Amino acid sequence: MWTKVLAVLVGLVAGLWWFQGFDEGVIRGQRVLVTGASTGIGEQLAYHYARMGASVMVTARRTKRLQEVVARCRELGSPNATFGYVVGDMSNLSFTKDLIRESTERMGGLDYLVLNHILTQDLHFWSGNDEDMAYLDKVFEVNFKAYVHLASHALPELEKSGGHVVVLSSFAGKSAPPFSVSYAATKYALGGFFSGLRQELRMKDSNVSITMCIVGFIATENALSSMAVVRDGVPLQRLIGSAASPSDTALDIIRGAANRQRELYTPFLKTYTTLFINSLFPSAIDYLIRAIYAQ
Repeated sequence: MWTKVLAVLVGLVAGLWWFQGFDEGVIRGQRVLVTGASTGIGEQLAYHYARMGASVMVTARRTKRLQEVVARCRELGSPNATFGYVVGDMSNLSFTKDLIRESTERMGGLDYLVLNHILTQDLHFWSGNDEDMAYLDKVFEVNFKAYVHLASHALPELEKSGGHVVVLSSFAGKSAPPFSVSYAATKYALGGFFSGLRQELRMKDSNVSITMCIVGFIATENALSSMAVVRDGVPLQRLIGSAASPSDTALDIIRGAANRQRELYTPFLKTYTTLFINSLFPSAIDYLIRAIYAQ
């Protein structure tokens, strides 16, 4: 018990230290690729990286939105920086290799690979029917396998630069809620793969860092849409609580990645504290989550 209390205190102190110990100047001149950058956290990451002086490549499926994001990056960024986009679908795993190649060629290398794209899931009970199985296959292609492929293709360039892999996971990858079991499974898979890869890189004396970002409830279009579901006359969003802004979340991620933080929790207090309580009283947290989602 006291060991866990000490762990949470250490985590709180570390969180505050990481938050304060960040100089935006370290981002200047860095070469960044952000996936899932047409909206939400990915879009805000692109803007902040551009504002801090980085070159930024973005990718998603919507050409017009990517053009708008790149235009805004050019307004915010350095005239000497490179900005561009590559349109593609992460369910096509061959695209991942082409994306890394084109991005590194255009920027002259790679310092940050920010893996942010997701395939979302409508909230429903798992029934194991053909539709569920088809979605399971697709969500693992997009939310897990594409991450693995991108990181694997990028590692040679990141080894040259001593760069960073930034993996956006979620609360669902630490404590799975009901009605989105396939989605949560991909987040757990990310934790397993990238934790193991981090260990292997350290055993090889690699200077490539991996930051796992445990993201809570953020006010993105996808999150707000899924939380608009009404339970007993009350939207889930109201039951879960206020959502953090994508812009603030993006800043937290940039700070943590620049400081080579192993795991990042954002919003820190709500996400870290809830997961700590879950480690002490998992059945109680399970009950609370079921009560929130109960129809």
